[in-house]
Amino acid sequence: MSYNLNDYFQLGLDSEAQPQNSLVMNTIRSPVNTQSGRDGLSKVTFKMPKIGMLTGDSMVTVQFIENASAAAGATPAYGTGNATPNFISGALGCIERARLLVDNKVLTDLERPSMLEIPKMYSERTENEVAEFSNKFLATQFQTNVQASSGYERFNFAKTRYFTDAVETNPNITNTIRNRISSQANSKVYGLHLKHLGAQFLENDSLPVFLLGDREIVLELFFYKDCREYIVTGPGTAGQLAADTVMVNYPLVELVTTHIQLPDEVQANEVANLASNPVSYPLHDNYVVKSNITTGVINTVTTQKTFRINAQNRELHKLLMVHSPLMSNSDGTNRTLANQQAVALGDVSFQMKSNGLNVYERPVTNPSILYQQTTYAHNGMALKLPYGSFHANNRINSIPQSPQHLYRTYRGRQHYLAIDFKNGNGGVFGGGSVQKQAMEIDYEVTARSGADPKQITTQFDVLFYLEVSKMLTIGQRSIDISF
Repeated sequence: MSYNLNDYFQLGLDSEAQPQNSLVMNTIRSPVNTQSGRDGLSKVTFKMPKIGMLTGDSMVTVQFIENASAAAGATPAYGTGNATPNFISGALGCIERARLLVDNKVLTDLERPSMLEIPKMYSERTENEVAEFSNKFLATQFQTNVQASSGYERFNFAKTRYFTDAVETNPNITNTIRNRISSQANSKVYGLHLKHLGAQFLENDSLPVFLLGDREIVLELFFYKDCREYIVTGPGTAGQLAADTVMVNYPLVELVTTHIQLPDEVQANEVANLASNPVSYPLHDNYVVKSNITTGVINTVTTQKTFRINAQNRELHKLLMVHSPLMSNSDGTNRTLANQQAVALGDVSFQMKSNGLNVYERPVTNPSILYQQTTYAHNGMALKLPYGSFHANNRINSIPQSPQHLYRTYRGRQHYLAIDFKNGNGGVFGGGSVQKQAMEIDYEVTARSGADPKQITTQFDVLFYLEVSKMLTIGQRSIDISF
């Protein structure tokens, strides 16, 4: 199944950066290299076309198909399953790591980009807006509502591609009516924008790739082989997903870039000027620092940990903290999120030191204040996800909650804590806070839930996403990228 570019581009209308009517050119590129990487990962490499200015509308197209060999003899038969991309991040969750290299030097290198983009997407837009804007590209359809008769928060299956039973409580009736993953001829093709794969600088300024001359710009994508990271299913697919039930259709992965075509004389003059005046391109870069945490028994402060993060004199703009289930704990039964989860661990006490000083006068324990930190870090835009998805603490346990099984699959599993380090000056350089000493985060957790989500006696990955300033300098004979 091929894709129709009209499904992806309405240039001059939908472009989020700088709409162009007559100077935009579409270029389609196939992968120059496809190879298997380490166990559990596959790698695809692209060489970017060096034409004009690379824009934020550029993307990679992917398609998911059922694994015919894994489905042999399964019930239901091959091509009739209920598998579909998860509802919160959609197809974006299939990317384990994305790297962008300029002249063999790393410009961006981001692991699990979907976990960084989820709070950003749902801060900038409401659930409905994300579903309307991104459904065609990513298959995102995370929609909730409040049941009028009971006041319960619940998953709004009626506005998504799920069909369930009349009373919405039977976990054995959850059928996918659209976006089913099947054979190549019957599965949808999705588009992952480069700005969601670590190249967020393309949202603000196009990259002048024409200045690179004979130096290459390469995109490397590493895909999850375990489909349970990003695929969900109704019980009809043999009860639950296996790691290889669904796979990426690698021959159909393509790079689709959009470029602002500059006049030849303008390009020639700019290239000639590189001899005396190298071009500086400031940008925001994101990278991940990893740790882990193991929770204790219920209703007891048993988890106390200090995380130390050395930003190495970088200028920091934002820090995002995510508790993610271990990949080995993916069971293939989650009907809404797959393993795209940021798990709330219960009641929290949070304190942080930056450059040797406490960020807060006293440890923060109020859930509302913790939630507000994420709002500050996203330019004052609140995270527009429901209360039940963000919290799983003592307070929410005292509130009557929906028995709907789809609600239980996302309860307390979209908990993002972001800290704002911008100083109000604006700009890439001068707008953040230089970290001259290692940051320290004092973290205490009191588990409050034994299931949905399971908080007790469980190990979680802790991912810290750091947004820092970086400078790309393009000269006539060299490329320099600041540390």
